[in-house]
Amino acid sequence: LYAAPDELLIRLNQYVENGGTLIASFKTAFANENVKVSHEVQPHILSNCFGVHYDQFTFPKNVGLTGEVILKKTDQKGNAHPAANVFMELLVSEGAEVLASYDHYAWKDYAAVTRNHYGKGTAQYLGCKTSEKYLQKLLADAMKEAGIADAVQNAEFPVIVRRMKDENGKTVWFYFNYSHTPAETVYAGADGEYLMKENQTFPGVDVAAGEKLALGSWDVQIIREK
Repeated sequence: LYAAPDELLIRLNQYVENGGTLIASFKTAFANENVKVSHEVQPHILSNCFGVHYDQFTFPKNVGLTGEVILKKTDQKGNAHPAANVFMELLVSEGAEVLASYDHYAWKDYAAVTRNHYGKGTAQYLGCKTSEKYLQKLLADAMKEAGIADAVQNAEFPVIVRRMKDENGKTVWFYFNYSHTPAETVYAGADGEYLMKENQTFPGVDVAAGEKLALGSWDVQIIREK
């Protein structure tokens, strides 16, 4: 979110304070909607929310990451531990929990990834570009803390799962098969009823929690919990 008006940043601040979860990457809130760089502390307006600030950044070269989620230099398959790529901000914590620091003789005292409890919510900041695998773990942990069902994040492509609340507060699940090849998955919600299956409405047809779903070619199935 490189360029954003103050009004949006204030709304994000309030969102976290009211209990929301916010995750942002480097260069967030760096400039306004006219791409004018803020002369105030970075990240602009959201510094207190994230519990960090920075006034230095650089391009990483042979900079690793170390911290809470980095247990070993290599994983079980012998892959190198996560590294900072492309860009890195030298974050200074102002109360935020440091999840990862820079594994580098010159930058070891600076935070790379942080998590902060602000009001009723949580704000997590990534000060550098990480590997996709490391980013997936960070997001999975944040989703778990936010109470998002594991089944949503564990579904494998081409099956995509989404959920929402309807106007009556009931949870509605959406299962998409982004392929011409039929696929199977497991319904992750509570007992419910189909709203759509095989591109047709199926009012009153029940589906049980944990039931296997057979998704046809380019199929969409919508289920509302009872």
